Amino acid sequence: MQESQKQRCFEYAGHITALCGVCVSVLDVQNKKFLRTGNPNVCKSCTYKKCSGVNTHLYGSNEAYRWDGQYIYYCPLGMMYAASPVVDESGRLDGSLIAGPFIVGDIQDTIFDLPEPSMEEYVMSLPVFTPANARHLAAILAASAAYVAGIPHTKASSFVFEQEKLLKSVYDARERLLKDDKENVYPIENEKRLHNLICSHDKAGAQQLLNEIIGQIYCTCNFDLPTIKIRVMELIVILSRATIDAGADVREIFLFNSNYISEIEKFDNLDDLSVWLCSIMHRFINYSFDFTQVKHSDIVYKVMEYVKRNYASKISLDDVSKHVYLSRSYLSSVFKEETGYSLFNYINRVRVEKSKLYLLDNTISLVDVAALCGFEDQSYFTKVFKKATGISPKKYRNSRGNIPA
Repeated sequence: MQESQKQRCFEYAGHITALCGVCVSVLDVQNKKFLRTGNPNVCKSCTYKKCSGVNTHLYGSNEAYRWDGQYIYYCPLGMMYAASPVVDESGRLDGSLIAGPFIVGDIQDTIFDLPEPSMEEYVMSLPVFTPANARHLAAILAASAAYVAGIPHTKASSFVFEQEKLLKSVYDARERLLKDDKENVYPIENEKRLHNLICSHDKAGAQQLLNEIIGQIYCTCNFDLPTIKIRVMELIVILSRATIDAGADVREIFLFNSNYISEIEKFDNLDDLSVWLCSIMHRFINYSFDFTQVKHSDIVYKVMEYVKRNYASKISLDDVSKHVYLSRSYLSSVFKEETGYSLFNYINRVRVEKSKLYLLDNTISLVDVAALCGFEDQSYFTKVFKKATGISPKKYRNSRGNIPA
């Protein structure tokens, strides 16, 4: 980041901190470190072994860069942050403003799911926002980051720099073909080279070669849109295999592929296809160098938040998987791996904890407590409650002295 840009970041980080009461830090994405302000406060004393430090916030910054300039995410400990990208004049992600940590909703819910009990005292001191206020904070952060950069952030502008390089590759490929006056033959060996570069985690080399390959596809197809679509689908398959070999999750890649193929079919001109293609290729490259652990933690806490908001209603695996844009099987696997609970067991665990609050009020019948907490009926509620606590809801109520709510 340029010095003048850093100073503007510090200035606006200070304004937002003073206004909202939440720490705002400046992250140098290219050098992977926080500037002057240091790490967000919680990161300095975090004792959670799964927490990956600055990678958590690099992940948030990259997601914000990919999705319209703002992103609210969870760290592996369960704290919430908002990130907004600061780009350079070419549109490259250079740094970001990171706001957090903060709590959204009931702080007791956060403490309930806290994987590191020793952090409870610190968590109790954090600012608590409503979901609406968290979105307002993210919007203010994004506007400040855009002002600092001097470039408005849109979904298209995130990939302007890559699109320019792609177009240059197309022109270079065409120039070579015209100059050599040779038959348009697609160099198949470049696909093997691309696979090797991705597997060896050479991000810059893979991106450069990928641009060349796309340029060659355009030229060898004589810029015919239907033919280019077919070749792009073939390239996505090749990228999928390489990305999986480099360590990406098989199920996640295949899930995204089904979406990509349906999207390709909708394009009716090369300009729109090229903009889309830049973003997709950028994402595939990033999957090979992604922050898998952090991403999984973010998904898990988004699921937990959804359950806490909807525990009183019927919750299906389909509902939750649609909320986080993952397949049912992949979500189930990630959630169990990260928390040790099946999603079904976690839902019941939340409902039992909520029911304890209602049981303090002896004016609410057990039937109504069951209904208010999303249980099918009183008998099922009693069974689940007793399994979780060792006593029946009735005995629990009596042991608490029937304290009116």
